[in-house]
Amino acid sequence: MKAPRSLLISAVLALLASFPGWAIGQTPPPAERPILVKDVAVQGNRRVQEAVLLNRIVTRPGDTFSPPRLAEDIRSIFALGFFDDVQLRVEDFEGGVRVIFVVAERPFVRDVVFAGNKKVDTAALQERVEVKLGTVYNPVDVTRTAERLKEYYEEEGYFEVVVSPDVERLPDGDVSVVFRIAEGRKITIDRIDIVGAEGLKPKDIKAVMAVQERQYFILRGTVQRQKLDEDLERIVQLYNDHGYVQARVESSDIQVDRANARAVIRIVVVEGPQFRVGGVDVTGVKLFPIEEVRRQLTLSPGDVFSRSKLRDSVRQVSDLYGTVGRASMEITPTLAQDIPNRRMNITFEIVEGPEVYVERINIAGNTRSQEKILRREIPMAEGDLFTNQKLERARQRLINLNYFEKVEATTTPGSTKDRIVVQITVTEKATGLFSIGGGYSSADGVLGTLDLSQRNFLGRGWDMTFRLRGGAKVLLGVISFTEPWLFDRPLAAGFDLFSTRRNFDDYTSRSTGGDIRLGHPVGDFSRLNGIYRVSRDRISDVAETASNLLKQEEGVSYASLLGLAYSRDTRDNLFETTRGSLLSLSGDFAGVGFGNQWFRVQGSFAYYRPAWRDHVISGRLSAGHVLGWGDDPVPLADRFFLGGPNSVRSFRPFDISPVDETGTRIGGNTQFLASLEYTIPIVFGIRLAAFVDAGNTWGPDIAAGTRFDPTSLKYAVGAGFRWVSPFGPIRVDYGVNPARKAGERFGTIQFSVGSAF
Repeated sequence: MKAPRSLLISAVLALLASFPGWAIGQTPPPAERPILVKDVAVQGNRRVQEAVLLNRIVTRPGDTFSPPRLAEDIRSIFALGFFDDVQLRVEDFEGGVRVIFVVAERPFVRDVVFAGNKKVDTAALQERVEVKLGTVYNPVDVTRTAERLKEYYEEEGYFEVVVSPDVERLPDGDVSVVFRIAEGRKITIDRIDIVGAEGLKPKDIKAVMAVQERQYFILRGTVQRQKLDEDLERIVQLYNDHGYVQARVESSDIQVDRANARAVIRIVVVEGPQFRVGGVDVTGVKLFPIEEVRRQLTLSPGDVFSRSKLRDSVRQVSDLYGTVGRASMEITPTLAQDIPNRRMNITFEIVEGPEVYVERINIAGNTRSQEKILRREIPMAEGDLFTNQKLERARQRLINLNYFEKVEATTTPGSTKDRIVVQITVTEKATGLFSIGGGYSSADGVLGTLDLSQRNFLGRGWDMTFRLRGGAKVLLGVISFTEPWLFDRPLAAGFDLFSTRRNFDDYTSRSTGGDIRLGHPVGDFSRLNGIYRVSRDRISDVAETASNLLKQEEGVSYASLLGLAYSRDTRDNLFETTRGSLLSLSGDFAGVGFGNQWFRVQGSFAYYRPAWRDHVISGRLSAGHVLGWGDDPVPLADRFFLGGPNSVRSFRPFDISPVDETGTRIGGNTQFLASLEYTIPIVFGIRLAAFVDAGNTWGPDIAAGTRFDPTSLKYAVGAGFRWVSPFGPIRVDYGVNPARKAGERFGTIQFSVGSAF
């Protein structure tokens, strides 16, 4: 109230000063002579520059003294918001008057402090503060901030919180704002009462709520107001999906028992009658047979009416038209309630519209990646017929590049009805990795690691890797490079240089070499890949008790291999797959030019399908056969061994193999593997998994009792968890052998990075 009173006093003084016979400290000039303003000055300002104030003042030296104009000047200075008080002083000066504006600046906020917060992070509180450092102190902002902090605490379940703002004056006149917080206890939920639920069971209503009586099966849930408000909308949606189109939440309240830090949430619902689908009609269809459109509808006469199924019907019909480029089609469902019969009659009114073509493709968010590496993944260009399937395929391909944290693919209308603008917005993530450290693999034991890789080198999409791994059982060095679009065509080309050493119980294997790779897409989802590899292989340190076959392989050999592979990949995400499949067929022919002579064929098929509430069920079948075509048998390193994290998970790596008369594992000529896995999301991006594996290897014929027998399989049943970390998908599994034989382990724990299949 101080500022308005000062404004009134100042205006009165200005008016009095204009009357004849009155002046402040002096006798006024004769009434017949106008009073001139000879000077305008400002006093009392410390931070606000004088020029800023003078710029807001209309009165200038040489002007006639005008009380109304001076009153407006005072209001203009107040409007700056920097002052608690503005007063006007008038003095005689050089035959006229000097006008002096005396201001009292508001203090500035020098510091904002939180005291007493232990359970809520200071950074989270700072995001909700309206009082900012360096701004003019405003008590209204301080009060509003205290209320926001209290609301935030209550959203997190702290209903006993007390937030007390305190303003401390500093010696220079500025202030420090302190929010003193007494957090109190977090209020947990004793129970949730659903009142009025008859058509739906209370437990079904609670199942769709984010606020739960129990979390993670054993912990009590906490009261969070924002989530509770969202839950009320979910409850109405649930009723709408079960035919209760008139349902509403009458009231909701939280009854807090402060003595026990418990709360009871009481939600009152009014259900109304349940409606079923009456007639279903479709109008405006010319492009398709009417039955083809009806097959897209998920609602039929007699069904319980569901708004979600209504939306699904609209989406599926739109997708049908999208396959032929009619993205501009309009579908409007009209609902007519037959209240006496409790029926909902639905009419889908369709306006097919013209074919739609891409007018422009806009790309945003690619700060490091060159635009062309995004455009080449988009299966359409300006002028092409637009389909929703092409748009979704573009989004999926950009996600699978693994360059971006988020990819959004949207559309907006173009300049005409038959034109559309495609907008691709990406959020880039780090694509390089440099790490020095150690780890443990169930396949290789304790490891020291050095990794240097860049999946998007120079923003051109080049994939470069240098990897060094070393441990008691293995030493691995790899240098690789891949250009995914050679000569700006969809031809992937690359090379690998490698050197490996692996220590087994009976021998040591070393291999040094390199390969050249080529790959080309076949349609939208398929790909052909070819490889030519050469290597120098050495078997050494063969045990005295080893088999004759192993002793015959001791020494140095050379190998050359030509391989061809076909794959079809429709997975929605390479790292967190929820739907789709992966088919792979390959053939390798060794001895092309020199070295051991053999050929190998392999095939595998993996399938993923979403189940209930983000659960995923997946399965895999894999088989292979290798056979020598020269005088020598297939080398030991090129035969089939099973066991380990990507195989039958109750066995260690290389444990599943035929053995010779000395008990040495010599690898098989034929293999078969089947896996079934079910994953469930829990918390923080972690998924629980349950699995069953079955498989075996058979042959070679030179080993007795190892002929192919599909009834002789090794098994694993077990559980584990999955986590997509910044370094890749991490898996930990424990597999149990349910058909254990003499000498076999009961179970094995498996650690690995990457997907299971």
